[in-house]
Order: sequence, then C-alpha cells, then structure tokens
Amino acid sequence: MEIPPSTIPHFPPSVKLLCEAGTGYNNIPIGALTTLARANASATNANDAEAETKISVCNIPTYSNESVAHMAITYIMNFSAAMFDQARLRYRNDDRRNFTVFRHPIYEITGKTLGLIGGSGTIGTAVADVALPLGMNILIGSRGDTLPEGHKYRDHPRVKVVPTDELFRNSDFVSIHCPLNEETRHSVGGREIRTMKPTAFLINTARGAIVNESELIDCMKENVIAGAGLDTQEMEPPLEDSEIWGLENIFMTPHIGWRRLETRQRLVDMTADNIEAYVKGDLINVVN
Repeated sequence: MEIPPSTIPHFPPSVKLLCEAGTGYNNIPIGALTTLARANASATNANDAEAETKISVCNIPTYSNESVAHMAITYIMNFSAAMFDQARLRYRNDDRRNFTVFRHPIYEITGKTLGLIGGSGTIGTAVADVALPLGMNILIGSRGDTLPEGHKYRDHPRVKVVPTDELFRNSDFVSIHCPLNEETRHSVGGREIRTMKPTAFLINTARGAIVNESELIDCMKENVIAGAGLDTQEMEPPLEDSEIWGLENIFMTPHIGWRRLETRQRLVDMTADNIEAYVKGDLINVVN
C-alpha cells in the first residue's frame, strides 16, 4: 500500500521512523519526506531543525534473497518441463487417453541462457547461485562491461555482462530483479519483449510495474514469446476484467516469492531489529 505524499505534512511531530516491512520502498514518498524536512528547517531557520523534523525510513534488504531467487528458479524449472501446461491438461481431463503423448516442448536447462535484469544485486546474485550449478549461462544487463569490483561472479567464465538489448535477444529466460523507480517503471514492454526469442520466457518476481502489463498482454495475445511467469503484477490482484486472466501463456502467482514460513519470521525479526536500533540511536538499513 502506498503512502500518498499529501499525507506526510499531517504526520504528528512524534513520527520519526517509517519501517518498510520489505525490501522495496517505492510505496514510501521519500521525496516528500525530504521536502518536509527542508521546509521545516527553512521556516525555523535553525541549524538542527532538519535533524529534528527528519523522518527516517528503513527497509529489510536481505530477508528474502533466497526465497525470491528460488521462486524465479521454480518458474524456470516448470517452464522447461511444461509442467504448468501438463497440469492444466490433467485437471481439464484433456489428456486421459493420451497421457504419455508429449503435447508441449520440454528440454534440459543445462546450457540454456538466463538473462538477469538487475542481476548484480543481492537477489539476482542469489538466482545465479542456483542457476550456475544447474549448468546455465548467465547474462547480466548493465550499462558497463563488468560487474563491480569484488562481486563474486565478476570473473566467472559463464557469467557475462552485456547491454540490456543484447540480453533480451540472446536469453532463453529473462528474469527481473531490479527495484521499481521512475527509471525502471514500464522499462520492460513491447519493444523489449519483441526482441526476445519466440521460445523464450519472461519471469518477474520483482515489482509488477517494471513490466508494461498492457504491452505484455498484446505480445502474449500474438504469442510473441513462449510464456511469461508473473509472481507480481501492476495491480495485485489484476482487475477482474483484465485480459491477463484469459491468456494461457501467462502464468501468475499471488506475490508468494517472499512468503515462505521462514522468510516471514525473518521479516518480523529484522523489522524489530530496525526499531531497536533506532531506539538505541544507531540506525541501520536507512534508505533516506
């Protein structure tokens, strides 16, 4: 749920900390908090006014790395074996007489190429941690030509940093792991999808609005790519009359990548840690 910027000036002076119970904090208007602090500082003309009025924002940056990474890998494994399609046939009773007939392409993922949007971050790296032992090759989209100094896969022979357009063209699976901000909103749309292989799959376990959903729907109606796996959508759940519900090449889950039992407990524990650190005067995980 987003906090409207217009509500920020109405916060009582006692509010000093906002704790985002998650990694992404795009639902908190950081700019409005900064503007409020500056305005109050200017109004009082006191050097310490900004410190007195500033509302700190903390997030939980690492609680679900493996959980979300495993969700992306689960989509990859299911797509490679056509398990979603096979299950759909089974529950429709369409395949009782032809249960052993292969109706959908299935293949090994060893040697296949996985493109990671936001692949140098913590979750993208966690995906690579699983994909590399499975024999996959990794493409990481970046404006530069190398991973940051000290990154664990900087010199790995099966990890390559490429321009984003090249990643979309050459990947068998494209998995999104970047944060949602003004630069990334709708950054994956019809232009990018139409450059992908017709046999490729798009996977989003990050934020729904990174994908331009209406353009994705148009592409999937034309079968531009083999399928899309969306653990997140622009609106969760999508509107009842959205065409996305009727497309059999789009597979959706209700934002469950982070919701493992252990992950939720870790989230609660780390949120409490953030609050305790604030009370002790030693803020951690501050994003503003």
